[in-house]
Amino acid sequence: MNDELESAGARLRRSRASLDKAVEVARETAIRALAEGHAEAAVARALGVDRMTVRKWAGKR
Repeated sequence: MNDELESAGARLRRSRASLDKAVEVARETAIRALAEGHAEAAVARALGVDRMTVRKWAGKR
């Protein structure tokens, strides 16, 4: 049981690290797209996130 828990914990940590990196890449991409003149709603749709998330990343919220 202990090995199983440790293994599951290690997988979870790796997954969270991957998610954190993916979110950071999405945030950077969104900011560049906004700077290029793309609409917040279009950026949000393309990334599969809420428009308010894009606004937060842009520092508008």
